[in-house]
Amino acid sequence: MSGLRTIEIDFDVHRAIEMERKGFDEAPNSALRRLLKLGSATTTSEVAPSTGRAWAGKGVTLPHGTQIKMEYNGRPYTGRIEDGEWWVEGKRFKSPSAAAGGVAVTRAGKKTSLDGWIYWQVKRPSDTRWYPLSHLKG
Repeated sequence: MSGLRTIEIDFDVHRAIEMERKGFDEAPNSALRRLLKLGSATTTSEVAPSTGRAWAGKGVTLPHGTQIKMEYNGRPYTGRIEDGEWWVEGKRFKSPSAAAGGVAVTRAGKKTSLDGWIYWQVKRPSDTRWYPLSHLKG
């Protein structure tokens, strides 16, 4: 696909696109095309993730576009690494622990402090399966 461009969108538009996606394996562009009733792209290849900074910490590097997920108290949380930051539930964080503690709540509905290295699983753009973040530390 030629002519890819980066555009700025607000949170509501981002949320609508993410809600339309059928899973992490579907590119946001495909969901947006469906929302706009444009049909499938004319090429068979999926749109490549845009380039951006990787996130790095404790000897682990996660490329831009890495998918992230965790579960806490039976609730799933999902996001991705975008331009060197952890984006989860529409919020950005600098580290896995900040992301985990920033979105997870206790059964009583209160914020909690979590070791994100234990909770998060990642699927880098080149991966075919999910890996516990803690297993990537050297």
